[in-house]
Formats: sequence, C-alpha cells, structure tokens
Amino acid sequence: MTIRPAPPNDNLTRLLDRIEAETGDGAVSVREVLAILGPRAFTPMLLVPSLVLVSPASAIPGVPSILSALVGLVALQMLLGHDRIWLPRVLLDRALDAVRFARVLRALRGPVAWIDPLINERLTWLADKPGNIPALAICATVSFFMPLIEFVPFLTSILAAAIALFATGMFVRDGLLVLVGYGLVSGGAVLATGAVQAVAG
Repeated sequence: MTIRPAPPNDNLTRLLDRIEAETGDGAVSVREVLAILGPRAFTPMLLVPSLVLVSPASAIPGVPSILSALVGLVALQMLLGHDRIWLPRVLLDRALDAVRFARVLRALRGPVAWIDPLINERLTWLADKPGNIPALAICATVSFFMPLIEFVPFLTSILAAAIALFATGMFVRDGLLVLVGYGLVSGGAVLATGAVQAVAG
C-alpha cells in the first residue's frame, strides 16, 4: 500500500475518509495513522485524537490514556517548533483491531458532519502561530494532567471538548472555534475552583 501524506488543511469529513480509505482490514496502529497523515502534519495529528476524546469511542478501555498522551506530545512539539512529529515506540505500536477502529470512525462521523458546514476561515491570527500558543499550552498541560482532574464531575469532558475545539480551529484556521475553546476552559476553571473550595470548606 502506498501512503500519501494528507494535505495540511482540509475539511474534517475528507480527513476521516482518507484515514478510512488508506487503512487496511486488520489492526490499525498509531504508526500507520501517522504515516497516512505525514510526519509534518502536526495539526491533523493533534486533531484526530482530540476528536476521539470527545466521542463515544473514548469509552473503549485504554483509549483515553493513549489519546491524552498523543495530544500532549504533539501539542508540546508544536510549541517547541519541531519540524517533524516524534512519538515513543510504546505509543506508535499501540493499535486497535479493525472492529474497534471502524467503531471509532463511525462515532466521529456524526459530529464531524454537523460541524463541517459551520467551519470558515476567520480570525485566523488566533489559529496560527503565534496567536495559537496559549491554546497549544493548554492542550499540552491539560492532556498530561487529565488523570489528576477526573475527580471533578464533568471537568474532564469540558476540557476535552476545549482541546477538540482548539485542534479543529487550528486545522481549518477558524479562530472563532479557538475562542469558544477558551470559553470552555474558563468554565472548567470555575468548576475546578468551586470543587476545590467545596473540599476545603
């Protein structure tokens, strides 16, 4: 199979179509998805796991921890200005069988079909560097500390949705989505503060 790296910017449905078309019928590894997207395709590689994090597929055992690590590492490398994606072998070799991978793609189709018509290039300075540095910093920080904030009800879901909005906004250069992501992060901060005060009080 000849794998051609995907273009850096495209709509979400075509991105899923490409991944589905170029993966085989067996288990699909992170290494194979990276080969399809291309080693320089930072934004798509940030986007795909962040979308799965907010889909029903995140209920598959072991998937959220892998996805959080992927998002955190990719966001950190984008912050540091790396020109190629590096991932440890333990992540590259993680794979889903064909049935579970198909389930993941199906879970993403509905939300992606809903959001695609709403996307537009606007406020691009928020989606491109250096305007996206705060969003990338939030993605990296939240992803690495996700297991520590699961004790606050709904906080993980809110922050995962913010990461997905940041990644989508950067992928399609829609700064409005990035702004909405900041709004969710602010709401998450209020929720976390209230939880800490409730425990302390």
